[in-house]
Amino acid sequence: MAKIEFGSLAFVIDEVRGKRHLLRMKEGVRFSTQFGYIDHEDIIKAGDGGVAYTQKGVAYRVFYPTYSDYVMNIKRRAQIIYPKDSAAIIMSGDIHGDQRVLESGIGQGAMSIALLHALGGKGQLTSYEIREDFAMDAAKFIGEYYGDAPNHSIEIRSVYDGIDGEFDRIVLDLPEPWHVVKHCGTGLVNGGLIVCYLPTILQAVTLVEHLKASGIFEEIETFEITKRPWKIDGRSVRPEMWTYNHSAFLIKARKVVPMPVRENAPEKEADSEEAMPEED
Repeated sequence: MAKIEFGSLAFVIDEVRGKRHLLRMKEGVRFSTQFGYIDHEDIIKAGDGGVAYTQKGVAYRVFYPTYSDYVMNIKRRAQIIYPKDSAAIIMSGDIHGDQRVLESGIGQGAMSIALLHALGGKGQLTSYEIREDFAMDAAKFIGEYYGDAPNHSIEIRSVYDGIDGEFDRIVLDLPEPWHVVKHCGTGLVNGGLIVCYLPTILQAVTLVEHLKASGIFEEIETFEITKRPWKIDGRSVRPEMWTYNHSAFLIKARKVVPMPVRENAPEKEADSEEAMPEED
């Protein structure tokens, strides 16, 4: 388990306003706030789950940051995939150790960290990113939170131009992922899954149309994830006034062997609702 020490991250929350701060622990450094200061050494002494006090006596709860704490509080140059969606991508994509996973559109590396967690130090994660500045930022943030990842490589290239090798899973955060479908014939194993993250329904429609037209994808699903917090305080129980609403559509599909053409193939039955006769 990660430990709060010099060189590590720490997450502190003040008791007055509940404001959250993500800090890197350094020797001889103080965390200064409107409520006074706390030496980093005192934060380390408090430890994960402990309490550190400013010289004015204001308490700060101390934690080692979770994945959500980290990705939601870093200074961002690129849009991230939010934890509610990265969790859905991991589960719907059935991503786990020993797999070869390709992602493209690395952004700031938030999804990369989630994928590395799911792989658990096994398998291989390959990230394609067309922008070198994004790739460098992502590598820095991944290293800051996750640490060394020998099973992760970042390549400066466009997945629209092709896929080198064959992967078990493909995760795309791109504006036009339908250009990748034609490369999945050789770039994705039969039975493998592709999961795409798209902000608009028009993008989702275009992708689904290409997936269907390819003849090598079935089990196509389109969905979105909404998180609705609730407030429970004694007998006062109600939903919060805000929700984590739409952030993107997730499209999942599974690669298959193309259906062979058969003579005298049975006709597809009509849906039960369409087959029911109307009542007089």
